Amino acid sequence: MGLFANYNKEGPGVYEDDLKHGPFVSFFQIYGSKFFKLCTTNLIFLLFNLPGLVIAYFAAVFFLPLINTTLAPVNFEAYMEKLGIAAADGAAAGNSASMQLYFLLLLFTVMFTVGMLLIVNGPAQTGLSYVYRNFSRGTPVFLWSDFMTSFKKNWKQSLIASLLGLLVSGITIFNIGFYNTVYKGQYSQVFSTIFVVLFVFLICIQMYVYPLIASVDLKLKDVYRDAVLLFLGRLLPTLGIFLVNVIVLVVVPVLLLFTLTNFGFGIAILYYLFFAFSFLHFLNTFYVWRQIERFVAKPEGEDENTAEPDADSKDDAEEPDNSGDSKED
Repeated sequence: MGLFANYNKEGPGVYEDDLKHGPFVSFFQIYGSKFFKLCTTNLIFLLFNLPGLVIAYFAAVFFLPLINTTLAPVNFEAYMEKLGIAAADGAAAGNSASMQLYFLLLLFTVMFTVGMLLIVNGPAQTGLSYVYRNFSRGTPVFLWSDFMTSFKKNWKQSLIASLLGLLVSGITIFNIGFYNTVYKGQYSQVFSTIFVVLFVFLICIQMYVYPLIASVDLKLKDVYRDAVLLFLGRLLPTLGIFLVNVIVLVVVPVLLLFTLTNFGFGIAILYYLFFAFSFLHFLNTFYVWRQIERFVAKPEGEDENTAEPDADSKDDAEEPDNSGDSKED
């Protein structure tokens, strides 16, 4: 049925570990116990998203100058010279340094775009979300088998979701750039700000979409409806998770690079290869699954459309509508 289908039934409650330690400690306990498997899921994510990384690179080359003209390569180089980089290193070295910085800007943009699931292999992400959900539940996980099971079962919905995410992301970013650099009317900054807010809204919705597809039997329109309602109903916690995503995907690598230079670049590569994506996507799914279990998935064995059936009517009861049930493992 979807979100908030029955208000007078209690949800499944909280996990035993949450009662003992709270979700924060429970998350890190699970993460520590599954660390090497999560490193593997990070590599799986990158492997299946190699085409997405290429698409994100060309998208960054196109959209960054549109968002801000300073982010065009020639303008960026001139801006770096104004900051004194060329004066300190000489013209040739200054040009090289500015282009290295521009490459790093593209790298961070690509990792952010793919890590935030704006450009992503939808079926693979749903398969990984299913694995992360099972980690969160504390159920046995056969990593590759579980991944492929959900991949094959949900590939159509997931592929459509990823194409929709790509399309809507492109339109939103184009409008941000249009009102920043092309349209110079009286309300250009107002419109630009509106589309920036919509962009953050879109990213937050994406956090919910793939765990919902992996966990609950719903039509795609109902997946997006529930994702929107869950986001609005849990606005501040979701924005908090969004900020953690930004810190892990962008802030930490930038600090590594600018404090440890070449050594930091090597660490940043390993960081992206084995840690960043799986940590964030497991965190997102860990949080989202608790919201799904609380508001969307019907408690196991209960019919969400029936209160307390009489004993005489149990045998004659119609088969319940399972459109909002949790998907079977």
